[in-house]
Amino acid sequence: MMKIAILATDNTMVSGIYGLFDVFFAANFCIETRYGKNSLQKLDYQIVTINDEPVKGYNGIDIKPTVSIKAFKSPDVVITSANAKIVIGCCDSAIDYPFKEQITSYLKDSHSKGAILASYCTGSFMIAATGLLAGKSATTHWRVFEMFRKLYPFTRLETDNLIVDNGDTICSGGALSYVDMALHIVSRFVSKDISSDCAKLLVFDPIREKQSPYVSFQQQKDHNDQPILKAQEYIESHYKNDISMDELAQRVGLGSRTFKRRFKLATHENPINYLQRIRVEQAKQKLEKTTESINKIIWSVGYEDISSFRQLFKRFTGLTPKDYRQKFAA
Repeated sequence: MMKIAILATDNTMVSGIYGLFDVFFAANFCIETRYGKNSLQKLDYQIVTINDEPVKGYNGIDIKPTVSIKAFKSPDVVITSANAKIVIGCCDSAIDYPFKEQITSYLKDSHSKGAILASYCTGSFMIAATGLLAGKSATTHWRVFEMFRKLYPFTRLETDNLIVDNGDTICSGGALSYVDMALHIVSRFVSKDISSDCAKLLVFDPIREKQSPYVSFQQQKDHNDQPILKAQEYIESHYKNDISMDELAQRVGLGSRTFKRRFKLATHENPINYLQRIRVEQAKQKLEKTTESINKIIWSVGYEDISSFRQLFKRFTGLTPKDYRQKFAA
């Protein structure tokens, strides 16, 4: 029987903790249905807290452990929960949470004994704090990408992917990606058939590989390079125009090569890419909030070549403009 410890922490998303419980309960039902009640593939899943005391979720609801963390020995998987305060305070230069040292020690000890560390949303910060993601890939909530990069520069952040599996660590994206992550665990450690059965039982689409459709472009302005800030503001207010980056460099008093180098250093984007992302973001808003034709929207954000913009839009969002409108239009 596979043992899964769901580590609940203060300020977590309550739905994620109990949602994981529900997904694994559904998985056991599907295992029994396929293989019988005495199947050895069933899951033993428990909620644990670092000090065996209840924790308070971000919405104020208490979460009680279902078993003592010391009694639930040698779990096969430890799942770290999402801390909503990290998402809300997405521009913080550091993160802190109650019992951070004890949690880090528990995760490292569990990993040394063979446990796989898994996370959803900002739970990846807890795994990264152990150092076990250094040199590996990870993902997290799109809103805190930049903060994660600053805190853990030796981890490759895969911003598009909803799930990243390194073998001994598994990360998934946003707050509700706990379902995707749980089904991934079931698929990997039980079977794809059971994962599929479980998804059908929950009426959940299991084929969600990207979180790029949900990402809102965050203009990186947490820097003190005044000429680059002026350039960003110019791009954001003139995105409909044909902007020459050489002329923009002159406008802010920099040589072309210096401008491009400093722009990349300050914003993590080159100037052309920044302009493209601003245009795509404006198109997304119009697709969501208006009934204008797609071609008219494309022209309104500064593109004459409709086919070229459709390709650009799909590169950044993973969807065509038509599919994006169908998915997100009010």
